[in-house]
Amino acid sequence: VTFNAITKDAVLEALKHPRKIDLSTVNAQQARRLLDRMVGYKISPLLQRRIKRSGSGSLSAGRVQSVALKLVVDREKEIEAFEPVEYWTIAAVLQGDPKERSITAVLHSIEGKRIEKEPSPKKEVALIPNEIEAKKLVTKLKHSSFKITKVEKKEKKRHPVPPFITSTLQQEASRHHGFTASRTMGIAQSLYEGVDLGSEGTEGLITYMRTDSVRVEMEAINAARKLIDGAYGKEYLPQKPKMYASKKGAQDAHEAIRPTNLNHPPDVIKSYLTTDQYKLYVLIWRRFIASQMNPAIYDTVSCEISADQDLILRASGSIIKFQGYLAVYQEKEDTDGEEKNAQDEGTLLPPVQEGQALKLLDVESNQSFTKPPPRYTEASLVKELEKSGIGRPSTYASIMNKIQGRAYTTKERLALKPTELGKIIAQMLENHFTMIMDIKFTARMEDDLDEIAENKKDWKAFLKDFWTKFVPVLEKAEKEAFVPKLMTDINCPKCGSKLQKIWARDKYFYGCSNYPDCKFTVSIEALEFKKEDYAENFDWDQMCPKCTSPMKIRFGRFGAFLGCTRYPDCNGIVNIPKKDEPIPEDMPKCPAIGCDGDIKQRRSRWGKTFFSCSNYPDCNVIVNQLDDLEIKYQDYPKTPYVKKTKGTKKAAAKKTTKKKAAKKKTTKKTVGNPAPLSPELQAIVGAKELTRGEVTKKVWEYIKSKDLQNPSNKRQIVPDDKLAKVFGHSDPIDMMKLAGILSKHILK
Repeated sequence: VTFNAITKDAVLEALKHPRKIDLSTVNAQQARRLLDRMVGYKISPLLQRRIKRSGSGSLSAGRVQSVALKLVVDREKEIEAFEPVEYWTIAAVLQGDPKERSITAVLHSIEGKRIEKEPSPKKEVALIPNEIEAKKLVTKLKHSSFKITKVEKKEKKRHPVPPFITSTLQQEASRHHGFTASRTMGIAQSLYEGVDLGSEGTEGLITYMRTDSVRVEMEAINAARKLIDGAYGKEYLPQKPKMYASKKGAQDAHEAIRPTNLNHPPDVIKSYLTTDQYKLYVLIWRRFIASQMNPAIYDTVSCEISADQDLILRASGSIIKFQGYLAVYQEKEDTDGEEKNAQDEGTLLPPVQEGQALKLLDVESNQSFTKPPPRYTEASLVKELEKSGIGRPSTYASIMNKIQGRAYTTKERLALKPTELGKIIAQMLENHFTMIMDIKFTARMEDDLDEIAENKKDWKAFLKDFWTKFVPVLEKAEKEAFVPKLMTDINCPKCGSKLQKIWARDKYFYGCSNYPDCKFTVSIEALEFKKEDYAENFDWDQMCPKCTSPMKIRFGRFGAFLGCTRYPDCNGIVNIPKKDEPIPEDMPKCPAIGCDGDIKQRRSRWGKTFFSCSNYPDCNVIVNQLDDLEIKYQDYPKTPYVKKTKGTKKAAAKKTTKKKAAKKKTTKKTVGNPAPLSPELQAIVGAKELTRGEVTKKVWEYIKSKDLQNPSNKRQIVPDDKLAKVFGHSDPIDMMKLAGILSKHILK
């Protein structure tokens, strides 16, 4: 019995149509599972033996995971090898009719050759490589006459995109809301399994979220068309339903991700959803509705302008004529490394005609440099894996988790950057397991698995063939796979020999190649450290915040920091902000009762910023956002950090009867007693009596729902009329003063 949505109608309908188990699909699943185990179970222990780690974390390799890591590492190599090329652009401001708007045109070609940023091996191009050449062209344009030689007017259509499949949902959730793939799938799972809608009971709000098909049931399409006709009008509704084709190799076991019931629009059921559920449900709802709407229509005008001396300029503009599906949904794109020469959207050129003479008002040149390809984000990596035919919808989230959880990659502003460990593993796998790291080979295996599902290939013969090829490669790697020492051009400061990079415990260090005669070693961070890479206004000579002794630059696993010279007697440290990071403003005091520490901004091993007490480990106060301090640690006593012990299991819970369980539930202690509230506070929290903790939580919910935090300083609360009555004034306050103000309105 199969169904794509957990709703009463869907389940009852599925029960009416049971079918035999498709053994070909079962065999394909078994082949996939065993294939992944052959690769993972054999290569992972080899990595564990050859690459030593300082921590207890394990290393792993996988058929899809390792290819995903290779893509991230290869992109980083491209970025590191990239050499920027200087180029110049020239724009002229021209005018025809003095009563009309001016035209901004860009120099497009010189003597019939199109202007490009850098030389092309395929065609002859024109270049503006430096300021000297740019000034020559500007001078020519200043002494030229201008005439429009070609005008092109077009109506362009922008068509809607299909409803979500797993990969596109993960990509759009990342682009719109910054969700990771695993977070997206967790939220989608909760929407699929069901949400309590009050009197209507619990209902699954979306169809199954692991799918690679854009197919939609006709009943759902008709419901969407009916909604579009009623809510937007006939001009937004196509004459025929829009049908989308799934990509080649799609399993088509489940339909696209869509709302199960269009009688549950997001805004109507918002109160039953968490913030994340609402955000994702809105995306799914809008994408599905938009997929059945008419395209957007643009009016575009472009013109070519000739100048003397074989110079051609181009100008273009467009304006939206009919919104179409854009009234509901607009797909976001990944940021690109290069600027795009997109036409000016939202602006039309003034009336122009061929042969019209133009007057030059201004001309300017601008210097630019080519940019390296951008690092992959989770969204763009999922897109690349899908494009290459690698992996399945159900695997993408776990792959993203693994390459980050194993410390193979870190995140910098949503972008995935390989760690030294990730680079080492990718290189070792490429050197010794070429076929596993071959993107085309991995994609062909996906095709083979599809053929097994279609009963075109025997699954046991497929596995036997792979194993026969894999075993000799594995045996050879057991003998030859080691992390090599890398010779450098850097001279040893002690003996003059060359330094080499040596791998040990999660990272490289420099060691003299003349070892053991010379035992000089130095960390890579210490040798390559430059103050210019850090914030300009940082005080390098500041004293220790704990004992006022001098401090010196030290290096840890999180990078450079200032450490007390009296260490280990004093463990005072100060984090050094990077060049593009603002120097942290004065931090609040630790809110824990009995603690005299300050809140410090810190960075985790994954590069994530968090805030914790300076008295750690004697005080365990820690938050990801400063806003959470007051909520999380209201009336909280100073508590030392206790490390969780691994390998211990909780004692099995004793069986409890329903009667005893109910008794326990009623005797559960509550924190604090409800107290009467002032009328001003009642207007915000919607209750006459609440505990202190409940008041704080409700007020913060109100502040966030009304967006009352200063965008440039989130610690500052800017009151609206209701909150101003609680504050006693309309001036902004620091968030740390909120608890004191609220206590005056909690009556005893």
